[in-house]
Amino acid sequence: MPLTHDDLRHLLALLDVTAPREIDCTELLHRVAAYVERHVPSGAPPPGADDVKRHLAICPECLEEYETLLDAVAPDR
Repeated sequence: MPLTHDDLRHLLALLDVTAPREIDCTELLHRVAAYVERHVPSGAPPPGADDVKRHLAICPECLEEYETLLDAVAPDR
């Protein structure tokens, strides 16, 4: 099946946010609770936040996990 213009735009957007070193879903799931706990009270990004943010930008499944956890910790955000 050929790629559509929307498919190509999406792939190019993903390339734009990739880095030489990426964390995978397993690594994100190990980090996400600490990321949410540190991020919510202070508003300051915790160490390693860039890796987490990049992964969340390209992985809808992990983004859903993150948002669910964030809603549980800070429902009024």
